[in-house]
Amino acid sequence: MARNDIMVARKDNIIDSALQVFAEKGYADATMTDIAKKAGVSTPALYEYFKTKEDLLFAIPEKFMEEPIRILEYVAPYLRGAEAKIRGIVQGYLTVYDTNPLYTSLVMLELKTNRKFLKTKAYGMVRKVSGGILGVIQEGIKDGTFKDNTDAFLIRSMILGTIEHLCIRKLLLGEPRNLPQYTDAIVDTILNSIRKESKHFSINLNINDLVTQKIEATDNAEKKESPESKRKKR
Repeated sequence: MARNDIMVARKDNIIDSALQVFAEKGYADATMTDIAKKAGVSTPALYEYFKTKEDLLFAIPEKFMEEPIRILEYVAPYLRGAEAKIRGIVQGYLTVYDTNPLYTSLVMLELKTNRKFLKTKAYGMVRKVSGGILGVIQEGIKDGTFKDNTDAFLIRSMILGTIEHLCIRKLLLGEPRNLPQYTDAIVDTILNSIRKESKHFSINLNINDLVTQKIEATDNAEKKESPESKRKKR
């Protein structure tokens, strides 16, 4: 294995170990020594990769967001229409959180309240995905899928807020056990309020009125008929 590959593998191991330690002890109580021990490296070696515990904290979402973003970018061109794209993004979010409970705990209970996180590369990756949701909603408004007066920012907040609520509930109460199964419920419940309604035209006509109108039209036509036309018919 090349030296660069060894360093990448060691860095990934340190990040994974940090995630486990943060989950076990909490970010505030965890130390770099704890993380080094978990990763099987010396504390000085750990500092060669990460200068502070906070740097290590912010490296975790950066690692975990790379793969979902790659998958989303690969799948997106095959999803037709705004609704299908939103459904795909929501399912992606729920799948990542469902299959990585330690990461979910870190995001929901630590990173969401850390203002410094907003200035990191990892947060830029998070914004890329959330910005994608906003863009798709705006696309749906433009192509007529959603109502013209739809507040794209509000709808995005409703989607992400619902996902976060389900994740926190699972972390604290253990339910729901399967997050991805809520994809359709989340998308349909929220989008039902902004789908553009079909235009319905009234066809409730009184049949008696139609008959009367037909008779009157026939009578009027006969009255207007010229004498010459009547002679030809005879």
